[in-house]
Parts: sequence; structure tokens; C-alpha cells
Amino acid sequence: MSRERINALTVPKWGFSMTEGTVRAWLVEEGAAVEVGDEVLELETEKAVGQVEAFATGVLRRRLVGEGATLPIGGLLGVIADADVPEAEIDAFVEQSIGSVTSSSGD
Repeated sequence: MSRERINALTVPKWGFSMTEGTVRAWLVEEGAAVEVGDEVLELETEKAVGQVEAFATGVLRRRLVGEGATLPIGGLLGVIADADVPEAEIDAFVEQSIGSVTSSSGD
């Protein structure tokens, strides 16, 4: 699996006391091309609302949560990957990423 061609879009840590974020709005549709710095979604925390930017160039292949979903820091929001990455690789990446967040949270 080509890790550099598949990138996780996760809940960033914007402040020392931040523990989670809630998706207010997706700004990019699934299947749209994104470049580093593009605003992909709007996230709300206890103290602020801000935009999560793409840190990789590619295609927003998956939006894994809907508006109103609350996830912990590091929670998987979406996947940015090259257009030619097979769906099976995206599926495997998502399963592995979700599993690692669940096991690290102590659940």
C-alpha cells in the first residue's frame, strides 16, 4: 500500500485544552481535487470555529463523518488520495486508521 499517496484528514489540536471538534460544514465535495492549504471543512471546538486545511494534494476520496459529528483529536474526518489509488486501498487505510484511533483512546 502506498502510504504517501493516501493521507488521513484528522481533527487537529488547535489548543492546549482542546479534546474534540465538531464538524460544522464540509467545504469540499467528495471527489473534488484539493491542494495543500485548501479549506476542506469547518470545525467547531469549545472555544473557536476554524477551517481545517488540506495538508496534501490529491482528491478528497472520502468524507467519513457528516455535519454535526463530534470526534476526538486525531479522529478520522476524511481521506485525501491520488485519483488512481484503488478503492480497496482506501478501504484498508480507513479500517487501519479507525482501528488505531480506537485502540489509542482506550476503548
